[in-house]
Amino acid sequence: RVVPYSNQLFRKAAIKWLIATDQPIQALEHLGFKEMVDVASHATQGIKIPDCKATCTEIMHMFKSHLTKLRKKLNVCHHSSHYLSVMI
Repeated sequence: RVVPYSNQLFRKAAIKWLIATDQPIQALEHLGFKEMVDVASHATQGIKIPDCKATCTEIMHMFKSHLTKLRKKLNVCHHSSHYLSVMI
């Protein structure tokens, strides 16, 4: 069920989230939070929040992708990539 949007409802939900997750008040001004809200605001049938396992899998995928891009950018060969992964 999609709840109709209102500024007051969003403000209350954001404050509840801050308190429940022990976030600093500045979290509401963080660009990442604003991006997440902007993405969710375009949902036409609500949003699906991933569970812990799916989130962990996505974090690992993003990390590996970031390392691959970093290796390419630094032009690291396979021999030294092992050293790089050990250091990180």
